[in-house]
Amino acid sequence: MKKKLLLLLVPFLLAFQCDEEEISGFETNYLLQNATTTDLFYLSENDNFIAVENQSRFSIGSSLNPVSSPITPADSELFSAIKLYVLTGTDYVLVYSQDPIDDAAWVLTEPETNRFEYRLTITDSDLE
Repeated sequence: MKKKLLLLLVPFLLAFQCDEEEISGFETNYLLQNATTTDLFYLSENDNFIAVENQSRFSIGSSLNPVSSPITPADSELFSAIKLYVLTGTDYVLVYSQDPIDDAAWVLTEPETNRFEYRLTITDSDLE
C-alpha cells in the first residue's frame, strides 16, 4: 500500500517542483598587456616574479560580483599595487609602479555578457 501511495505522489511532486533560478555572478578579469619591446616581470602579491614577455598579455586574476557591475581595479582584493621589473643581469630593476592603483589607467570592456575586463597596457613610454 505504501509503494502505491508513493508511486501516486511522485508524479504529483514532480509536477509542482519549482525550478530554482540559477544565480550567476558577474565576472571581472584584470589583464596586464605588455606592449613594450622588453620582457617584464610582474611582482605578485605573494612576492613571486612572473614573466610577462614583450607583446604579450598576462591575466592577473578575476573577481566575482553579485551585482551587475564590474569591480574596479582599485576595489579589487586581488592586488593592491602593480609593480613591473626588468631583469638586468641577476637583479630585478623596478621600471613601472602603480601604488595606489589608478583606475583611470585601466580600460574597461565587456567582451561577453556579464563578463567585464579591465586591461592595463604598458608601452615603452610608460617605463621609467
